[in-house]
Amino acid sequence: MRLKRILWTLVLLVGFATPALAQPFPRPVLQFAGQVIFGPTLIVGLRVVNWSDYSPALFAASPKLPPCGLNTSASRTWVEIFNARGQRLYGFCGFTDPSLLSEFWFSIPEANRPRAVYIALIDRLRRRIVVSNKVAIP
Repeated sequence: MRLKRILWTLVLLVGFATPALAQPFPRPVLQFAGQVIFGPTLIVGLRVVNWSDYSPALFAASPKLPPCGLNTSASRTWVEIFNARGQRLYGFCGFTDPSLLSEFWFSIPEANRPRAVYIALIDRLRRRIVVSNKVAIP
């Protein structure tokens, strides 16, 4: 009887733990959100339209993972911005909630304006990467 109760408890625990481990990691749908020229600098606004599809757990502080510079509790998932040729332009390692994907930016010298950009979301805990669509920068 006792063994049966222990096995039943394990089945329940595994059943509840599996959804937490199998968090969906959908492809981000990137959208251009505007731009501002500030002197020689171009500031480009972006948004992930489907930001609400991501679990807040993906953006939890993760002090057990490697730091981001001096940030010793960087988020579990990092956001990297690339130009159309795959050159990294900017990144965020401190997003604390998926809602921050609804409005973010990068800056670059106006002379280096990219024709298009895309982002990669990097889940450092599960070692997963998803890449967005490319968006044109007018």
